[in-house]
Amino acid sequence: MRVKVQTKHQKADSRNGGFTLIELLVVIAIIAILAAILLPALSRAKQKAQGMQCMSNTRQVMLCWKMYADDNSDVVAPNDYPYETHVARDGTVKNWVFGTMYFITDAVDLPGLGQGIQVNPALTCLAAYNQNNAIFKCPADITLFQGQIRQRSVSMNSAVGTRWWSAGVGTGATGAIGPAGSAVGGGWLGASYVDPQGTYRTYGKTADFSVPGPSSTWVIADENPNTINDGSLAVSMAQIIVDFPANYHGGGAGLAFADGHSELHKWMDVYLMLIPSPNLLSAAAEDGAPVSKFMSGPSQDLAWIQPLTSALK
Repeated sequence: MRVKVQTKHQKADSRNGGFTLIELLVVIAIIAILAAILLPALSRAKQKAQGMQCMSNTRQVMLCWKMYADDNSDVVAPNDYPYETHVARDGTVKNWVFGTMYFITDAVDLPGLGQGIQVNPALTCLAAYNQNNAIFKCPADITLFQGQIRQRSVSMNSAVGTRWWSAGVGTGATGAIGPAGSAVGGGWLGASYVDPQGTYRTYGKTADFSVPGPSSTWVIADENPNTINDGSLAVSMAQIIVDFPANYHGGGAGLAFADGHSELHKWMDVYLMLIPSPNLLSAAAEDGAPVSKFMSGPSQDLAWIQPLTSALK
C-alpha cells in the first residue's frame, strides 16, 4: 500500500490556489462599483427602447386613422364614445377605439372580459386596418387596474374626430347634438364643458387641419392611468387641465400628429411630472370622480400643448 505524502512545497501551493477573505471583498466591491456604473446606463437604454416602441405604435395608429379617412371621403373616425359608459357590444356603437378603461370588462384583454374589442371592426373603426392589439399600448405603461394591466394607454385629442354617439346613433344613445359624421364639438376646449362650442376649431376631416397645420396638431397621446376612460383626451384652451397626459418616458409622454409623425415630450410642471400619483388627483379612475385641475399660475405645459391642440375659429 502506498501512502501519498504532501511536501511542504505542495502545501504552500495549495494555500496559494484560493482567495483570501480580503481578496473576495475587493472583488465584490469592484462588482458593486461596476453595477452602479452600468445599471443607470442600462435603465436609460431600456427607457429609450420603450420610447422608440411607443412612437412606432402611435405611428401605426395614425396610419390606420389616415386609411380610415381615405376610405370614408376624408371623414375621420368617430371620437365621442360615451365617457365611462359600458355599452353593448352589438355593433351599434362606433368609435375610433371601443371601450372605457373605467370598467374591467373593457379595460382588460382576457377571455370573457375585453377580449378582442380593439381589433374587432364591428366595434373599433381602426380595426379594419389593424389586427395588432399592442399598438394601443405604451410598452412603458405597467400600471394595474384592479390587478390587471389595461390594454390601452393612448387616447385621441378631444378636438379631433366625428360624431356617432352624440348624433343619437346606436343602442342606448341619447338625443342628437349634431349629425353623424360631423366634427365633434370639442366640449372641453373652453373653461367648462359646452357642446357644441363655437370658439375653437374641431377637426372632422383631414382637410380641416389647416390651422395650426397637420404637423402641429396632435391626434394621439399617452394618457395618465388615473384619468384614462373613453378614447378622448381633453385639453382645455383655458387655465385648466381636464385629462392628464402620462409621463411614462422620463417624465414625458408620446404624441402622434396629424401628419403621421410621433415624438416624445417631457413635461416641465410639477403637477404633470409627478403624476400618476393618485394623491395629486381627486380620485383614482375606478370611482369615476372628476380630476380636472385649475392652474392658478402660468403653466409651461399648457403653453406648449394648447397651440398644438386647437386654434381660434
